[in-house]
Amino acid sequence: MEELVKRFAEWYKEYGYPVLFFGVMLENAGIPVPGETAVFVAGFLASEQGNRFVAEEHGAYRFTLAWVIVVTFLAATLGDNIGYWLGRRFARPRLQVSRRFLFLTPRALERMESYFHRFGTWTIFFARFITGLRVFGAMAAGTAGMPWGRFFLANAAGACTWATVISLIGYYSGEYLPTVAKWLGRSGMIILAGIIVAAALFYFWRRWKADSKVMSEK
Repeated sequence: MEELVKRFAEWYKEYGYPVLFFGVMLENAGIPVPGETAVFVAGFLASEQGNRFVAEEHGAYRFTLAWVIVVTFLAATLGDNIGYWLGRRFARPRLQVSRRFLFLTPRALERMESYFHRFGTWTIFFARFITGLRVFGAMAAGTAGMPWGRFFLANAAGACTWATVISLIGYYSGEYLPTVAKWLGRSGMIILAGIIVAAALFYFWRRWKADSKVMSEK
């Protein structure tokens, strides 16, 4: 993680905001690049200590916190809409005619539709804070046929919150930047692992309940 932070800092010295924009946009469109780290480091570079860091080289970009948040918000919103469109345009039509798409099956589509009908808004809002879900959440929403208006509102609200929170964490990390970056990455993995475990337990509980009902009826 520390090496990744240093690498982003070097890229920002040379290219500035475009690195932030494309890093965030590509991750939210479904390409697994470290978009959250890009935001975190950009937030740090907007601080007084970060500005001293980039000032060491002549002509390096100077960052401001407000622009980091705005650029991150726009990139995250655009990237998620691209991911949503890819899922809606390519994955959903194949699954609707009983054809597979990558690892997805028509049966999986039915479950996704049911899930996003009930929990889609909150899923899209919180997904960008969770490693892994941030990459595939929008594409899953498009594949499941979540109405675009509801998706857009949840996506924009989540993007605004995420952009502000991660930028501020970077901005105030100061000399503890590598340590904070490490724990920021771990927290996302821990949350993802917790969700997977909870989903597995819920699945087996449903199976056990269904089997118990069948046995009691015999």
